Amino acid sequence: MFNLLRSMAITNLRKNRALYVPFALATVMVTVVLYVTNALAATPEFAHLEGGSAMAKTLSFGFVIVQVVSLVVILYANAFVMKNRAKEFGLYGILGLDRKNIQLLSLIELVVFAALSIGLGLILGVIFHAASFAILLKLIQYDIGIKYSFQFGSIIAVLLTMVAIFVLVFFLNAAKIYMSRPLELLKEKKKGEKKGRAVTVRAIIGLGLLGYAYYMSQSIESPVKALLYFFLAVLLVVIATYILFDAGSIALLSILQKNKKLFYQPTNFISISNLQFRMRKNAAGLASVCILSTMVLVTMATTVALQRGTTARLDSNYPTDYSAVAYFVLEKDMDQYPPIVQKIKEQTKGQLKDEKTFLNVLRFGKRTENGFDFANVNSGDSPAAMFTLVSVDQYNKMFGTNYTVGEKEMIVGHIKGDVKQISEVKTYSVVYNATITVKEMIDGTPYAKVMPQLPYVADNQYVGIVKDPLQYLNPVAGQAMYYFTWNTNTPFELRDAEWAAYKNVKSQYKADAMALSSKNEEAKTLYAFMGSLLLVGALLSIAFFIGAVLVIYYKQISEGYEDRDRFVILQKLGIDQKTIKKSINRQVLIVFFLPLVTAFIHTAFAFKMYRKIIELFGVDGSVTLNATIVIGAIFVVVYLIVYQITSRSYYRIIKR
Repeated sequence: MFNLLRSMAITNLRKNRALYVPFALATVMVTVVLYVTNALAATPEFAHLEGGSAMAKTLSFGFVIVQVVSLVVILYANAFVMKNRAKEFGLYGILGLDRKNIQLLSLIELVVFAALSIGLGLILGVIFHAASFAILLKLIQYDIGIKYSFQFGSIIAVLLTMVAIFVLVFFLNAAKIYMSRPLELLKEKKKGEKKGRAVTVRAIIGLGLLGYAYYMSQSIESPVKALLYFFLAVLLVVIATYILFDAGSIALLSILQKNKKLFYQPTNFISISNLQFRMRKNAAGLASVCILSTMVLVTMATTVALQRGTTARLDSNYPTDYSAVAYFVLEKDMDQYPPIVQKIKEQTKGQLKDEKTFLNVLRFGKRTENGFDFANVNSGDSPAAMFTLVSVDQYNKMFGTNYTVGEKEMIVGHIKGDVKQISEVKTYSVVYNATITVKEMIDGTPYAKVMPQLPYVADNQYVGIVKDPLQYLNPVAGQAMYYFTWNTNTPFELRDAEWAAYKNVKSQYKADAMALSSKNEEAKTLYAFMGSLLLVGALLSIAFFIGAVLVIYYKQISEGYEDRDRFVILQKLGIDQKTIKKSINRQVLIVFFLPLVTAFIHTAFAFKMYRKIIELFGVDGSVTLNATIVIGAIFVVVYLIVYQITSRSYYRIIKR
């Protein structure tokens, strides 16, 4: 009996290839995306790159999201196949094949289909991963610290995921076969889908989850908190999107159907009825396209923004060729550093120029009604403000100004943030325990352009001009920084030797609290990280976009076969070709552009959150906004091209 069922299974797969080819495309697609995402997360070089561990964790979370999307896509595709083959299974029952044998036949078919589809998906995933790696590394044209490596562990992870999904598919199919009578299966294809239970409750839950995710994205002001809560917000949006496209679309179509004036127009009647006929399957496909499109928009926008901000970040953090920064909290410790720096400078292979020495104190503050409070606020507390305090004499000397301040006064220069006017600063330090009056607000950007910008994150950044910054020292929350910066005219080929000599001198002294930096070396590290980010972002965006396109194509092909018979019946009932074509256009427009519009809404609400996260890398919000607009415009154009191509396939099937 088993041999007979095996032979029947292979024959059935061949005869039903019109159903199984789109299903195979969907399976291959999700397998490729799963492999690429997991293989990137497992890249061993991430352990040694700046920010690499965070990138790996992000990709691991992305793998979970792709697993959810894969499950929905495969269940959606399987439902289409089972509905179209229900009559065939019913005939087997009428002809005497019992339910257990029909279930076994279904299992053999599924095993053969899954083995071929998943195997092909893994092969294409490995090829795509390797080929795209090679192409993108060639385009980047510099060493980014990442090399291609075959990830056997990723194959195991994908196999486990896909096996789990197809085991679930089999049990769902087996349950349907067991619970349905042969006559019921014969009529299955002509049945519309049930609305499901508690539609209103599910719609409210979906709106609640989405509303909470949107509220979270808009209410979080701290970049650090944005990074911590971003993944939770993404998960809530994914769940809410699937719920709302299911329950929400059912509720919306029911409302439209109750509007008799609208519903009983010929074009609307056909479109709404057709959508209702398969509303739940429509919801799964549309939600998947929406999620994948949102992933493409956010991934590419953040990648492009970070790439655009690389040079600006390098120049702001390292405005000179070399710098040495000594950190201390006791004034007596500062005298040990000038001799060490002088010894370092003596190793220069060319001539020194633009030598500068300056002192400042860094303090962090929380927001108050009239300004900020420095009391007990550290850099790791998600501060509302960061103040770089410099002496008025030093500032006047650097910028040719003529400012004066009293003991308890401060001139505040605004560098970044929404709070541009304050009147006071409360401070607690070794000397001061007072309220400092803000004498004047000035533009702080000239200071930011010539002074190294520290890699700390705060919602607002200022330069504070005071009489003596050392009086603001605090052993717990306020440290002083003694800066030494200089340029050299050393030829490029001698820069590596010069840097090695500098480091060698520093190592001879016990100067652990002093950081020595080279703009050239930092550029190598930064460009390696940004290059790896570009590679990962491009690979994921391509994979997600291919996934979205294939889901769209699958929807058009599968639904074309379903709709063809119904439109033939409508023509026989006397509905003219013009009305039918108009209803098809309206239906296709809804199916295509609802996910696109929703994806842009998701991206718009997510913008504030990922803009804050990108600020952790020193990229200005305007750069992120411009990148999002450009990527969004490009995506719309490409999406329209996909719409035109796949719509033609749908129309061709309908006209057969």
